[in-house]
Amino acid sequence: MKYNFARIVIIVSALFLVTATAFCFSADVQDISGSKYFPAVQEAIAKSEKSINMAMFLIELPQSEAKNKTQQLVNELIKAHERGVKVEVILDQNVDFVNQRHESDWLGKVRSFRAYKQLKEAGVEVQYDEISTYTHAKAIVIDEKIVVLGSTNWTQTSLQRSIETNVLINSEEAAKSYLEYFKTIEIDESIEKYIEFLKSGIAVSNKFMQSAKLGPEMMKQHDERSFDIYLFLLKEAKAKNTTELVLNYGAIAEYLGIDKKMDKIAYRRQITKVLRKLEKKYKLIKADLQYAKDAKVKLLDSKVAANKVFHLPKDYFSFGWNMQLSMRAKFCYLINFSEANISDTQPYWSKSVREITKTYGNISKDVISKGMGELRRRKLIEVMYDDLTDKDYRKRSPKMYKVLKVYDSEKLDLDLARVAEQYGDKEYQKARKYAEIVFEEYNPQIIEDIILKTKQYGSKKVKDAFAIVAKKNVDNPKRKYSYVVGILENWGE
Repeated sequence: MKYNFARIVIIVSALFLVTATAFCFSADVQDISGSKYFPAVQEAIAKSEKSINMAMFLIELPQSEAKNKTQQLVNELIKAHERGVKVEVILDQNVDFVNQRHESDWLGKVRSFRAYKQLKEAGVEVQYDEISTYTHAKAIVIDEKIVVLGSTNWTQTSLQRSIETNVLINSEEAAKSYLEYFKTIEIDESIEKYIEFLKSGIAVSNKFMQSAKLGPEMMKQHDERSFDIYLFLLKEAKAKNTTELVLNYGAIAEYLGIDKKMDKIAYRRQITKVLRKLEKKYKLIKADLQYAKDAKVKLLDSKVAANKVFHLPKDYFSFGWNMQLSMRAKFCYLINFSEANISDTQPYWSKSVREITKTYGNISKDVISKGMGELRRRKLIEVMYDDLTDKDYRKRSPKMYKVLKVYDSEKLDLDLARVAEQYGDKEYQKARKYAEIVFEEYNPQIIEDIILKTKQYGSKKVKDAFAIVAKKNVDNPKRKYSYVVGILENWGE
Protein backbone atom coordinates (compact mmCIF):
# COMPACT_ATOMS: atom_id res chain seq x y z
CA MET A 1 0.00 0.00 0.00
CA LYS A 2 1.56 3.29 -1.07
CA TYR A 3 0.58 6.82 -0.07
CA ASN A 4 2.18 10.17 -0.82
CA PHE A 5 2.82 11.29 2.73
CA ALA A 6 4.55 14.32 4.21
CA ARG A 7 7.04 13.35 6.93
CA ILE A 8 6.36 15.44 10.04
CA VAL A 9 6.20 15.13 13.82
CA ILE A 10 2.70 15.53 15.22
CA ILE A 11 0.91 15.51 18.54
CA VAL A 12 -2.40 13.68 18.31
CA SER A 13 -5.20 13.55 20.82
CA ALA A 14 -8.23 11.34 20.41
CA LEU A 15 -10.97 13.15 18.54
CA PHE A 16 -13.71 12.14 20.94
CA LEU A 17 -15.96 14.37 23.00
CA VAL A 18 -14.44 12.66 26.04
CA THR A 19 -10.88 13.80 26.71
CA ALA A 20 -8.24 11.23 25.84
CA THR A 21 -4.58 11.10 26.88
CA ALA A 22 -2.37 12.94 24.41
CA PHE A 23 0.53 11.09 22.86
CA CYS A 24 3.50 12.16 20.77
CA PHE A 25 5.09 10.24 17.92
CA SER A 26 6.63 10.58 14.49
CA ALA A 27 4.22 9.75 11.66
CA ASP A 28 3.48 10.16 7.95
CA VAL A 29 0.40 12.35 7.52
CA GLN A 30 -1.71 13.12 4.47
CA ASP A 31 -4.22 15.97 4.36
CA ILE A 32 -7.55 14.54 3.11
CA SER A 33 -9.78 17.48 3.96
CA GLY A 34 -12.86 18.40 1.96
CA SER A 35 -13.37 16.57 -1.33
CA LYS A 36 -10.17 14.54 -0.82
CA TYR A 37 -11.73 12.53 2.02
CA PHE A 38 -14.06 10.29 0.03
CA PRO A 39 -11.59 8.92 -2.58
CA ALA A 40 -8.84 8.52 0.03
CA VAL A 41 -11.00 6.58 2.48
CA GLN A 42 -12.64 4.52 -0.25
CA GLU A 43 -9.22 3.50 -1.55
CA ALA A 44 -7.83 2.77 1.91
CA ILE A 45 -10.78 0.50 2.75
CA ALA A 46 -10.58 -1.20 -0.66
CA LYS A 47 -6.89 -1.96 -0.09
CA SER A 48 -7.35 -3.22 3.49
CA GLU A 49 -5.88 -6.66 4.11
CA LYS A 50 -6.43 -7.69 7.74
CA SER A 51 -8.70 -5.42 9.76
CA ILE A 52 -10.89 -2.32 9.83
CA ASN A 53 -11.97 -0.80 13.15
CA MET A 54 -14.26 2.19 13.02
CA ALA A 55 -16.04 4.46 15.52
CA MET A 56 -18.45 6.77 13.70
CA PHE A 57 -20.86 9.30 15.16
CA LEU A 58 -23.27 9.24 12.23
CA ILE A 59 -23.79 7.24 9.03
CA GLU A 60 -26.78 8.44 7.03
CA LEU A 61 -27.95 6.23 4.21
CA PRO A 62 -30.80 7.15 1.87
CA GLN A 63 -33.61 4.66 1.34
CA SER A 64 -32.44 4.34 -2.27
CA GLU A 65 -29.73 5.99 -4.39
CA ALA A 66 -27.09 3.27 -4.72
CA LYS A 67 -24.60 5.84 -6.09
CA ASN A 68 -24.77 7.90 -2.92
CA LYS A 69 -21.22 8.38 -1.57
CA THR A 70 -22.12 7.21 1.91
CA GLN A 71 -23.64 4.06 0.45
CA GLN A 72 -20.47 3.46 -1.56
CA LEU A 73 -18.36 3.65 1.60
CA VAL A 74 -20.65 1.21 3.42
CA ASN A 75 -20.45 -1.08 0.38
CA GLU A 76 -16.64 -1.02 0.64
CA LEU A 77 -16.86 -2.15 4.28
CA ILE A 78 -19.10 -5.05 3.24
CA LYS A 79 -16.76 -5.99 0.37
CA ALA A 80 -13.82 -5.96 2.78
CA HIS A 81 -15.70 -8.27 5.13
CA GLU A 82 -16.55 -10.60 2.24
CA ARG A 83 -12.92 -10.97 1.26
CA GLY A 84 -11.93 -11.94 4.80
CA VAL A 85 -11.01 -8.61 6.41
CA LYS A 86 -12.15 -8.39 10.06
CA VAL A 87 -14.47 -5.36 10.14
CA GLU A 88 -15.73 -3.91 13.45
CA VAL A 89 -17.95 -0.80 13.62
CA ILE A 90 -19.19 1.15 16.66
CA LEU A 91 -22.01 3.66 16.16
CA ASP A 92 -23.39 6.34 18.45
CA GLN A 93 -26.79 5.96 20.11
CA ASN A 94 -27.76 9.61 20.27
CA VAL A 95 -29.17 11.31 23.36
CA ASP A 96 -30.04 15.00 23.65
CA PHE A 97 -28.00 15.63 26.79
CA VAL A 98 -28.81 19.36 26.73
CA ASN A 99 -32.60 18.99 26.95
CA GLN A 100 -32.54 15.61 28.70
CA ARG A 101 -30.32 16.48 31.63
CA HIS A 102 -31.43 13.78 34.03
CA GLU A 103 -30.78 10.09 33.44
CA SER A 104 -34.47 9.28 33.97
CA ASP A 105 -35.31 11.50 30.98
CA TRP A 106 -32.78 9.97 28.59
CA LEU A 107 -34.39 8.73 25.39
CA GLY A 108 -31.90 7.12 23.05
CA LYS A 109 -32.30 7.47 19.32
CA VAL A 110 -30.55 4.67 17.51
CA ARG A 111 -29.32 6.71 14.58
CA SER A 112 -27.56 5.30 11.54
CA PHE A 113 -29.99 2.38 11.59
CA ARG A 114 -30.05 1.74 7.84
CA ALA A 115 -26.27 1.41 7.89
CA TYR A 116 -26.45 -0.79 10.99
CA LYS A 117 -29.01 -3.03 9.31
CA GLN A 118 -27.04 -3.36 6.06
CA LEU A 119 -23.81 -4.14 7.87
CA LYS A 120 -25.47 -6.57 10.28
CA GLU A 121 -27.23 -8.45 7.51
CA ALA A 122 -23.92 -8.70 5.64
CA GLY A 123 -22.29 -10.32 8.69
CA VAL A 124 -20.20 -7.33 9.77
CA GLU A 125 -19.69 -6.89 13.52
CA VAL A 126 -21.53 -3.64 14.22
CA GLN A 127 -22.65 -2.33 17.62
CA TYR A 128 -24.10 0.75 19.32
CA ASP A 129 -22.56 2.51 22.29
CA GLU A 130 -24.26 2.56 25.68
CA ILE A 131 -26.88 5.31 26.06
CA SER A 132 -24.83 7.40 28.52
CA THR A 133 -21.81 7.40 26.17
CA TYR A 134 -21.41 10.14 23.57
CA THR A 135 -19.29 8.62 20.81
CA HIS A 136 -18.57 11.72 18.76
CA ALA A 137 -15.59 10.15 17.02
CA LYS A 138 -15.11 9.92 13.28
CA ALA A 139 -12.16 7.55 13.35
CA ILE A 140 -11.08 4.56 11.27
CA VAL A 141 -8.10 2.27 11.88
CA ILE A 142 -7.05 0.05 8.96
CA ASP A 143 -4.65 -2.90 9.19
CA GLU A 144 -3.43 -1.62 12.58
CA LYS A 145 -1.30 1.06 10.89
CA ILE A 146 -3.51 3.48 8.90
CA VAL A 147 -5.60 5.95 10.93
CA VAL A 148 -8.24 8.27 9.46
CA LEU A 149 -9.25 11.15 11.75
CA GLY A 150 -11.22 14.32 11.32
CA SER A 151 -14.60 16.00 11.44
CA THR A 152 -16.34 14.11 8.62
CA ASN A 153 -19.38 12.02 9.42
CA TRP A 154 -20.50 9.55 6.78
CA THR A 155 -23.37 11.70 5.56
CA GLN A 156 -24.10 13.30 2.23
CA THR A 157 -23.90 16.72 3.87
CA SER A 158 -20.42 16.09 5.29
CA LEU A 159 -19.12 14.46 2.12
CA GLN A 160 -20.44 16.99 -0.36
CA ARG A 161 -21.38 20.30 1.25
CA SER A 162 -19.77 20.92 4.63
CA ILE A 163 -16.32 22.34 5.31
CA GLU A 164 -14.54 19.38 6.91
CA THR A 165 -10.92 18.80 7.94
CA ASN A 166 -9.35 15.32 8.00
CA VAL A 167 -6.00 13.54 8.01
CA LEU A 168 -4.82 10.07 7.06
CA ILE A 169 -1.99 8.95 9.32
CA ASN A 170 0.43 6.11 8.64
CA SER A 171 1.60 5.08 12.11
CA GLU A 172 1.43 1.77 13.96
CA GLU A 173 1.85 3.67 17.23
CA ALA A 174 -1.18 5.88 16.53
CA ALA A 175 -3.20 2.89 15.34
CA LYS A 176 -2.41 0.94 18.51
CA SER A 177 -3.38 3.88 20.72
CA TYR A 178 -6.73 4.37 18.98
CA LEU A 179 -7.54 0.67 19.02
CA GLU A 180 -6.96 0.64 22.77
CA TYR A 181 -9.21 3.68 23.12
CA PHE A 182 -11.98 2.03 21.11
CA LYS A 183 -12.02 -0.75 23.73
CA THR A 184 -13.14 1.77 26.38
CA ILE A 185 -16.41 2.53 24.56
CA GLU A 186 -19.25 0.86 26.46
CA ILE A 187 -21.62 -1.17 24.26
CA ASP A 188 -25.41 -1.34 24.64
CA GLU A 189 -26.41 -5.00 24.37
CA SER A 190 -30.15 -4.25 24.67
CA ILE A 191 -30.33 -2.57 21.26
CA GLU A 192 -29.97 -5.92 19.54
CA LYS A 193 -32.97 -7.29 21.43
CA TYR A 194 -35.20 -4.40 20.35
CA ILE A 195 -34.08 -4.66 16.75
CA GLU A 196 -34.68 -8.42 16.84
CA PHE A 197 -38.20 -7.65 18.06
CA LEU A 198 -38.77 -5.52 14.96
CA LYS A 199 -37.34 -8.17 12.62
CA SER A 200 -39.12 -11.23 14.02
CA GLY A 201 -42.71 -12.25 13.41
CA ILE A 202 -45.04 -12.45 10.43
CA ALA A 203 -43.78 -10.85 7.21
CA VAL A 204 -46.21 -8.34 5.70
CA SER A 205 -45.41 -6.68 2.38
CA ASN A 206 -45.14 -2.91 2.21
CA LYS A 207 -47.29 -3.17 -0.91
CA PHE A 208 -50.24 -4.44 1.13
CA MET A 209 -50.16 -1.33 3.31
CA GLN A 210 -49.24 1.22 0.66
CA SER A 211 -51.20 0.17 -2.44
CA ALA A 212 -54.46 2.13 -2.55
CA LYS A 213 -56.29 -0.99 -3.77
CA LEU A 214 -55.27 -3.22 -0.85
CA GLY A 215 -54.96 -2.38 2.86
CA PRO A 216 -55.95 1.28 2.47
CA GLU A 217 -59.02 0.26 0.44
CA MET A 218 -60.02 -2.17 3.21
CA MET A 219 -59.64 0.67 5.71
CA LYS A 220 -61.69 3.10 3.65
CA GLN A 221 -64.46 0.54 3.16
CA HIS A 222 -64.33 -0.61 6.82
CA ASP A 223 -63.66 -4.09 5.47
CA GLU A 224 -62.24 -5.32 8.76
CA ARG A 225 -62.95 -8.99 8.12
CA SER A 226 -60.86 -9.01 4.94
CA PHE A 227 -58.04 -7.20 6.76
CA ASP A 228 -58.07 -9.61 9.70
CA ILE A 229 -58.40 -12.80 7.67
CA TYR A 230 -55.58 -11.82 5.30
CA LEU A 231 -53.25 -11.32 8.28
CA PHE A 232 -54.45 -14.67 9.64
CA LEU A 233 -53.50 -16.32 6.33
CA LEU A 234 -50.02 -14.79 6.52
CA LYS A 235 -49.65 -16.12 10.06
CA GLU A 236 -50.71 -19.61 9.01
CA ALA A 237 -48.36 -19.57 6.01
CA LYS A 238 -45.47 -18.63 8.30
CA ALA A 239 -46.33 -21.35 10.84
CA LYS A 240 -46.71 -24.07 8.20
CA ASN A 241 -43.91 -22.81 5.96
CA THR A 242 -46.08 -22.95 2.86
CA THR A 243 -48.18 -20.56 0.79
CA GLU A 244 -50.73 -23.27 0.01
CA LEU A 245 -53.08 -23.71 2.95
CA VAL A 246 -55.95 -25.96 3.92
CA LEU A 247 -58.12 -23.86 6.23
CA ASN A 248 -60.36 -24.99 9.04
CA TYR A 249 -63.36 -22.67 9.21
CA GLY A 250 -63.66 -23.22 12.96
CA ALA A 251 -60.10 -21.95 13.55
CA ILE A 252 -60.78 -18.80 11.52
CA ALA A 253 -64.08 -18.23 13.35
CA GLU A 254 -62.30 -18.54 16.71
CA TYR A 255 -59.61 -16.08 15.56
CA LEU A 256 -62.31 -13.59 14.57
CA GLY A 257 -64.23 -14.14 17.80
CA ILE A 258 -67.42 -15.22 16.01
CA ASP A 259 -67.33 -18.95 16.80
CA LYS A 260 -69.62 -18.49 19.82
CA LYS A 261 -71.77 -15.78 18.26
CA MET A 262 -72.82 -17.71 15.14
CA ASP A 263 -73.59 -21.29 14.28
CA LYS A 264 -71.23 -23.16 11.95
CA ILE A 265 -73.31 -22.58 8.83
CA ALA A 266 -73.50 -18.84 9.49
CA TYR A 267 -69.80 -18.25 10.18
CA ARG A 268 -68.79 -20.53 7.30
CA ARG A 269 -70.93 -18.40 4.99
CA GLN A 270 -69.33 -15.19 6.34
CA ILE A 271 -65.77 -16.50 5.99
CA THR A 272 -66.40 -17.86 2.49
CA LYS A 273 -67.68 -14.45 1.45
CA VAL A 274 -64.48 -12.82 2.72
CA LEU A 275 -62.22 -15.38 1.03
CA ARG A 276 -63.97 -14.74 -2.29
CA LYS A 277 -63.44 -11.02 -1.82
CA LEU A 278 -59.74 -11.53 -1.09
CA GLU A 279 -59.55 -13.47 -4.35
CA LYS A 280 -61.79 -11.46 -6.70
CA LYS A 281 -61.50 -7.88 -5.42
CA TYR A 282 -58.10 -7.71 -3.78
CA LYS A 283 -56.39 -10.45 -5.81
CA LEU A 284 -54.33 -11.51 -2.79
CA ILE A 285 -55.22 -15.21 -2.86
CA LYS A 286 -56.43 -18.01 -5.09
CA ALA A 287 -59.21 -19.97 -3.37
CA ASP A 288 -60.76 -23.40 -3.88
CA LEU A 289 -64.03 -23.28 -1.93
CA GLN A 290 -66.26 -26.32 -1.91
CA TYR A 291 -69.43 -27.09 0.02
CA ALA A 292 -68.89 -28.89 3.36
CA LYS A 293 -65.11 -29.07 2.84
CA ASP A 294 -62.18 -27.14 4.25
CA ALA A 295 -61.09 -24.20 2.11
CA LYS A 296 -57.92 -24.47 0.03
CA VAL A 297 -56.09 -21.20 -0.37
CA LYS A 298 -52.90 -20.14 -2.12
CA LEU A 299 -51.29 -16.82 -1.20
CA LEU A 300 -50.30 -14.79 -4.26
CA ASP A 301 -47.30 -12.45 -4.56
CA SER A 302 -45.73 -14.32 -1.63
CA LYS A 303 -42.15 -14.05 -2.87
CA VAL A 304 -41.30 -10.54 -1.74
CA ALA A 305 -37.75 -9.23 -1.28
CA ALA A 306 -36.65 -8.95 2.34
CA ASN A 307 -36.27 -5.17 2.05
CA LYS A 308 -39.90 -4.82 0.96
CA VAL A 309 -41.51 -6.33 4.04
CA PHE A 310 -41.94 -5.53 7.72
CA HIS A 311 -42.79 -7.93 10.53
CA LEU A 312 -45.85 -8.12 12.76
CA PRO A 313 -45.12 -9.82 16.14
CA LYS A 314 -46.60 -13.27 16.69
CA ASP A 315 -47.91 -12.06 20.05
CA TYR A 316 -50.27 -9.72 18.20
CA PHE A 317 -52.18 -12.89 17.35
CA SER A 318 -51.54 -14.98 20.47
CA PHE A 319 -52.70 -12.14 22.76
CA GLY A 320 -55.78 -11.53 20.61
CA TRP A 321 -55.15 -7.89 19.74
CA ASN A 322 -57.05 -8.33 16.47
CA MET A 323 -60.22 -8.47 18.60
CA GLN A 324 -59.26 -5.67 21.01
CA LEU A 325 -58.35 -2.84 18.66
CA SER A 326 -60.49 -0.87 16.27
CA MET A 327 -59.69 -1.31 12.60
CA ARG A 328 -58.06 2.13 12.36
CA ALA A 329 -55.82 1.25 15.35
CA LYS A 330 -54.85 -2.06 13.71
CA PHE A 331 -54.07 -0.25 10.46
CA CYS A 332 -51.96 2.33 12.32
CA TYR A 333 -50.21 -0.41 14.30
CA LEU A 334 -48.99 -1.94 11.05
CA ILE A 335 -47.90 1.51 9.85
CA ASN A 336 -45.71 1.77 12.95
CA PHE A 337 -43.91 -1.48 12.17
CA SER A 338 -43.55 -0.55 8.49
CA GLU A 339 -42.00 2.83 9.33
CA ALA A 340 -39.88 1.60 12.25
CA ASN A 341 -38.37 -1.00 9.93
CA ILE A 342 -36.88 1.68 7.66
CA SER A 343 -36.30 4.46 10.18
CA ASP A 344 -32.75 5.78 10.55
CA THR A 345 -33.44 6.98 14.12
CA GLN A 346 -34.37 3.73 15.88
CA PRO A 347 -36.37 3.10 17.98
CA TYR A 348 -38.25 6.19 16.80
CA TRP A 349 -39.64 7.15 13.43
CA SER A 350 -41.14 10.41 12.32
CA LYS A 351 -43.39 11.63 9.53
CA SER A 352 -45.99 14.35 9.24
CA VAL A 353 -49.63 13.26 9.05
CA ARG A 354 -49.65 14.50 5.47
CA GLU A 355 -46.70 12.25 4.59
CA ILE A 356 -48.28 9.26 6.34
CA THR A 357 -51.58 9.62 4.52
CA LYS A 358 -49.80 10.00 1.19
CA THR A 359 -47.61 6.93 1.79
CA TYR A 360 -50.49 4.71 2.86
CA GLY A 361 -52.99 5.01 0.04
CA ASN A 362 -54.25 8.51 0.88
CA ILE A 363 -55.97 7.25 4.00
CA SER A 364 -57.80 9.98 5.93
CA LYS A 365 -56.11 12.12 8.58
CA ASP A 366 -58.92 11.14 10.94
CA VAL A 367 -57.88 7.47 10.72
CA ILE A 368 -54.29 8.38 11.54
CA SER A 369 -55.17 10.73 14.38
CA LYS A 370 -57.67 8.43 16.10
CA GLY A 371 -55.79 5.22 15.34
CA MET A 372 -52.49 6.52 16.73
CA GLY A 373 -54.33 7.98 19.72
CA GLU A 374 -55.87 4.60 20.54
CA LEU A 375 -52.51 2.85 20.25
CA ARG A 376 -50.96 5.45 22.53
CA ARG A 377 -53.64 4.94 25.16
CA ARG A 378 -53.29 1.16 24.96
CA LYS A 379 -49.51 1.47 25.47
CA LEU A 380 -48.66 -0.08 22.11
CA ILE A 381 -46.80 3.01 20.90
CA GLU A 382 -45.07 5.97 22.48
CA VAL A 383 -45.54 9.43 20.99
CA MET A 384 -43.13 12.34 21.40
CA TYR A 385 -43.82 15.93 20.40
CA ASP A 386 -41.54 18.79 19.47
CA ASP A 387 -40.86 21.15 22.37
CA LEU A 388 -43.00 24.27 22.47
CA THR A 389 -41.02 27.35 21.52
CA ASP A 390 -41.73 30.77 20.09
CA LYS A 391 -41.49 29.39 16.55
CA ASP A 392 -44.57 29.20 14.34
CA TYR A 393 -46.74 26.12 15.02
CA ARG A 394 -46.41 25.11 11.36
CA LYS A 395 -42.63 24.91 11.79
CA ARG A 396 -42.75 22.41 14.64
CA SER A 397 -41.17 19.05 13.84
CA PRO A 398 -43.51 16.10 13.14
CA LYS A 399 -44.41 13.74 15.95
CA MET A 400 -41.98 10.95 16.77
CA TYR A 401 -43.38 7.46 17.28
CA LYS A 402 -41.91 4.42 18.98
CA VAL A 403 -43.56 1.03 18.58
CA LEU A 404 -43.62 -0.85 21.88
CA LYS A 405 -43.58 -4.56 22.53
CA VAL A 406 -47.04 -6.09 22.48
CA TYR A 407 -48.19 -7.35 25.86
CA ASP A 408 -50.78 -9.68 27.37
CA SER A 409 -53.82 -7.48 28.02
CA GLU A 410 -55.34 -10.13 30.31
CA LYS A 411 -52.42 -9.68 32.69
CA LEU A 412 -52.90 -5.91 32.50
CA ASP A 413 -56.59 -6.34 33.36
CA LEU A 414 -55.57 -8.31 36.45
CA ASP A 415 -53.18 -5.52 37.49
CA LEU A 416 -55.92 -2.92 37.02
CA ALA A 417 -58.35 -5.07 39.01
CA ARG A 418 -55.79 -5.32 41.81
CA VAL A 419 -55.65 -1.51 42.10
CA ALA A 420 -59.44 -1.31 42.12
CA GLU A 421 -59.69 -3.97 44.83
CA GLN A 422 -56.96 -2.42 46.98
CA TYR A 423 -58.29 1.15 46.97
CA GLY A 424 -61.97 0.63 46.22
CA ASP A 425 -63.81 0.95 42.94
CA LYS A 426 -64.88 4.56 43.55
CA GLU A 427 -61.32 5.83 44.07
CA TYR A 428 -60.09 3.66 41.22
CA GLN A 429 -62.65 4.95 38.71
CA LYS A 430 -61.99 8.56 39.69
CA ALA A 431 -58.23 8.14 39.32
CA ARG A 432 -58.61 6.32 36.02
CA LYS A 433 -60.72 9.19 34.68
CA TYR A 434 -57.90 11.58 35.55
CA ALA A 435 -55.36 9.20 33.97
CA GLU A 436 -57.35 9.32 30.75
CA ILE A 437 -56.56 13.04 30.43
CA VAL A 438 -52.84 12.20 30.12
CA PHE A 439 -53.34 9.00 28.07
CA GLU A 440 -52.50 6.72 31.00
CA GLU A 441 -55.82 4.97 31.73
CA TYR A 442 -54.21 1.60 30.94
CA ASN A 443 -51.26 2.21 33.27
CA PRO A 444 -51.96 0.67 36.71
CA GLN A 445 -48.87 2.31 38.24
CA ILE A 446 -50.03 5.80 37.21
CA ILE A 447 -53.59 5.16 38.38
CA GLU A 448 -52.34 3.99 41.76
CA ASP A 449 -50.04 7.00 42.03
CA ILE A 450 -52.95 9.37 41.31
CA ILE A 451 -54.85 7.77 44.21
CA LEU A 452 -51.84 8.25 46.48
CA LYS A 453 -51.32 11.84 45.27
CA THR A 454 -54.97 12.54 46.10
CA LYS A 455 -54.36 11.35 49.66
CA GLN A 456 -51.17 13.42 49.85
CA TYR A 457 -52.31 16.72 48.29
CA GLY A 458 -56.08 16.52 48.61
CA SER A 459 -58.84 16.08 46.04
CA LYS A 460 -59.12 19.75 45.11
CA LYS A 461 -55.45 20.26 44.24
CA VAL A 462 -55.37 17.06 42.17
CA LYS A 463 -58.54 18.10 40.36
CA ASP A 464 -57.17 21.60 39.67
CA ALA A 465 -53.81 20.25 38.44
CA PHE A 466 -55.47 17.90 35.96
CA ALA A 467 -57.81 20.71 34.88
CA ILE A 468 -54.77 22.79 33.89
CA VAL A 469 -53.27 19.96 31.87
CA ALA A 470 -56.62 19.04 30.30
CA LYS A 471 -56.79 22.48 28.66
CA LYS A 472 -53.62 21.76 26.70
CA ASN A 473 -53.85 20.39 23.18
CA VAL A 474 -53.42 16.61 22.80
CA ASP A 475 -50.13 17.17 20.94
CA ASN A 476 -48.77 19.52 23.59
CA PRO A 477 -45.66 17.89 25.14
CA LYS A 478 -46.84 19.10 28.57
CA ARG A 479 -49.98 17.00 28.41
CA LYS A 480 -48.46 14.19 30.43
CA TYR A 481 -48.57 12.91 33.97
CA SER A 482 -45.11 14.16 34.96
CA TYR A 483 -46.31 17.72 34.31
CA VAL A 484 -49.28 17.16 36.65
CA VAL A 485 -46.87 15.91 39.32
CA GLY A 486 -44.70 18.98 38.77
CA ILE A 487 -47.68 21.28 39.35
CA LEU A 488 -48.61 19.49 42.58
CA GLU A 489 -45.03 19.55 43.86
CA ASN A 490 -44.82 23.27 43.08
CA TRP A 491 -48.03 23.95 45.01
CA GLY A 492 -46.92 21.77 47.92
CA GLU A 493 -49.06 20.11 50.53
